[in-house]
Amino acid sequence: MAAADNLPMPSTEFLAPSRQDGEADMDDIVQLTRSIRLRSHGEASAAAAAGAADATTAVKAASPPPSRPKRKPPQGWEYEASIDATLQATERHPAERPSPDYLRDTQAGQEGITAASRAELVDAMTDFSRHYRLAAGTPHRAAAFVDRFLSARKLGAIAAGGDKLGILGGAAVLAAAKYEDRLLLHLIGARQAAELGECSRREVLAAERQLVAALGYRLGGPTAYTFVDHFTRHIVEGEEDEEAAAVWLLAHHLADMALLSYQCVAFLPSVVAASAVLLAGLVVGYPEMAAPVAGYTMEELSECVDAIYDVHASEPPPGFGRMMARWEATHGRYSLPPQSTLADLYC
Repeated sequence: MAAADNLPMPSTEFLAPSRQDGEADMDDIVQLTRSIRLRSHGEASAAAAAGAADATTAVKAASPPPSRPKRKPPQGWEYEASIDATLQATERHPAERPSPDYLRDTQAGQEGITAASRAELVDAMTDFSRHYRLAAGTPHRAAAFVDRFLSARKLGAIAAGGDKLGILGGAAVLAAAKYEDRLLLHLIGARQAAELGECSRREVLAAERQLVAALGYRLGGPTAYTFVDHFTRHIVEGEEDEEAAAVWLLAHHLADMALLSYQCVAFLPSVVAASAVLLAGLVVGYPEMAAPVAGYTMEELSECVDAIYDVHASEPPPGFGRMMARWEATHGRYSLPPQSTLADLYC
């Protein structure tokens, strides 16, 4: 505990008021979208003729419908292009990037940390964030904090006994919640975060200090959640199209699934988001998104797309079942298109 007390105090960036960007909390998102069921273009036409469809019907990949008229560049697109460039430059900064294989490098010989235990922690942080109705981007930011810490410090450096990985997760959620929306801090504090780590309030606060110091107090980098919202902003804003909303929803779900994959740690958040948006567009049958996203070529997305398929494979990572059950209970089933059908997109 003494070592933690000697750490430098947080910078003004960490102590400053949190970002206020109007993100809905997770419960609001569920309530907003409870009536939306993912379906292909063909299914949507059939449902219009036959009435409401069964919400448990599996969604199959559809052949792209006729092309829609190309949108004119939105007003202020030059400004938005500048935002795009800033976000992608920030995510590439070395201080924002975790080591692509920190389990073998930094964590070699450490007990209690494997790809499976990492996935279990991500699932626990996601469930914790939903339970306390934290901002929707909190699990992504917390997972990024965990990966960056474990890239820079050994897990054993956590100045506490017991489940050090769980304590780190509690500290990461607490720090992420503060950044995402400080107005929600009446919902969670050190006492609640300590529940996640099964530790004392003092231990989780000490771990939080260690965490933010190891991150150099850089807490505001964009996540895959940030980029999914950014890449889909024009199809969602001002559209009363269920398909557009379904792409946004499914892309966020696929990006959440990618959090479980240690393999996805190596990819930039924008690559994970672009891959999720691409696959969501293919599943829903929304042609404007079923194409290279945000300037990435298919070759640049192919490895991440394959990793998302691996998450859905016959031996998925821990946490997959709970995330999928939660999705299906609200939105019904979906099926990713056969990987063989993506070959033409890589050409």
